[in-house]
Amino acid sequence: MVYVLAFLHTIFCVALVGMILLHSGKGGGLSSSLGGGMGGAFSGTTVMEKNLTRLTIIVVGLFALTSMLLVFFG
Repeated sequence: MVYVLAFLHTIFCVALVGMILLHSGKGGGLSSSLGGGMGGAFSGTTVMEKNLTRLTIIVVGLFALTSMLLVFFG
């Protein structure tokens, strides 16, 4: 059980780092260098950015859950 939780925790950790890097911040972030930015032609949040934010929040919750479960079972 602990090994499965540790494996899932590692997967969520790597996914969370990748998702955070994909968010566009003040400097444009990694998403603008991957084709997400249009050079300032469109302002505001797009549907893709909103979905990325929602998915990031879900992964944060799963990461926190596996952290707590590893403390209790590990």
